[in-house]
Amino acid sequence: MKDVSNELIELTKDFNTKIESIRVLIKDDIYIYNPLNYASLMFEAYIKEYVTSPTKYLFLGMNPGPFGMAQTGIPFGEVNAVKNYLKLDYPISSPGDEHPNRKVEGLNIKRSEISGLRLWDLIETHFKDPKDMRGKIYIANYCPLLFLSPVKTAKNITPDKLSKETRALLYETCDKYLFDTIDLLKCEKLIGIGKFAQQKLKNDKIPYYSILHPSPASPLANKGWKEKTEQKLIEIGVLNENDC
Repeated sequence: MKDVSNELIELTKDFNTKIESIRVLIKDDIYIYNPLNYASLMFEAYIKEYVTSPTKYLFLGMNPGPFGMAQTGIPFGEVNAVKNYLKLDYPISSPGDEHPNRKVEGLNIKRSEISGLRLWDLIETHFKDPKDMRGKIYIANYCPLLFLSPVKTAKNITPDKLSKETRALLYETCDKYLFDTIDLLKCEKLIGIGKFAQQKLKNDKIPYYSILHPSPASPLANKGWKEKTEQKLIEIGVLNENDC
């Protein structure tokens, strides 16, 4: 079977070049982190190890979280899942201009990203060996950038809360990369992690669905997220209940 990992990496590099050209045009008063730059070795290792062939199911998040992908370079990259389940460990540098209260600590970070912890725990329940995900599941993000408010709390700003001008710049490029990725991987079903991602997956050719975002900020996600999500994914044929 064709190894698509190098093609996806090259596609991502081209996408990142465009994202960087957009980044310098953003006038919003925010800190911007791009893990495709400073954690590129981690992201490329993730692709080379786990996205080696056409992949049936693409799971899409919105953008990096400050304690997940922004630290590890892996979508929904809760540090323990990255180290102990995915077993990825490559150098991570600095994003440059950092918020003083949101330093990138890489795999040394002590704080867990709950969204990533929940998502990768569900995946591990069905794929004890992460290599068994190959050809089946690819977890990605729509936008590769983390946006933080300059205030002391370093509030996370999601892409939909950016200025209209910034959204216009970003969305066109992110949309194209998303569907180029879907075409390359020949995905059969698309799963949006939350409603924003589901909207971005809208198309006329490939079935698309949504699952509840695992963020602890959602009261619904704090009440049996794993069981509800697992059942939904079994119902739409993405997970097999016999794998539990």
